[in-house]
Amino acid sequence: MQKNVRRQDRGFTLVELMIVVAVIGVIASLAIPNYMRFTARTNRSEMLETVSNIKLSFKTAFDNSASFATNSTVAAGATSVANPTSASPVGVAASWDTKAPGWTDFQFPPEGGVKMRYWYTMGAPDGNGNVNDVTITVCGAFASLGPNAIACPGGTILGNYRYDEIFHGSGASDPPTEFPAF
Repeated sequence: MQKNVRRQDRGFTLVELMIVVAVIGVIASLAIPNYMRFTARTNRSEMLETVSNIKLSFKTAFDNSASFATNSTVAAGATSVANPTSASPVGVAASWDTKAPGWTDFQFPPEGGVKMRYWYTMGAPDGNGNVNDVTITVCGAFASLGPNAIACPGGTILGNYRYDEIFHGSGASDPPTEFPAF
């Protein structure tokens, strides 16, 4: 009788431990990519809110002057500087620069650190010298998307995610292009 009690107190066999480790490995291989996609989507939602605020600011300027180009924006056909500054790597939170050239009239700057970098490019002027469209570009870096190999505007910053949207004075936008697609 005593031998049976001893046998029950011996613990797990090596095979049982290997099965438990394998099950944990399978669960982790499913959970980690889902977590990475979740964090990327969180950063992407931050980007969509900021782009919406940029469009709102440009729409206000257009409604007031019939042109996206104002004294505080870049000239027709030109691309703005990155905001936040390109001194911080893409993917690292940085403060929005409200005094950056071309961004001084931006009415709704994001609060706190911003992980993506934002640019806009003014369209060509029409016959009256008014700019009727602007391209908003966002560059980001997500750990789950691999190495930073996508060139951002200006070519000095690399990311692994890029979003471009053309916004028109009518308030309409062309379908955005993003790589990789979410």
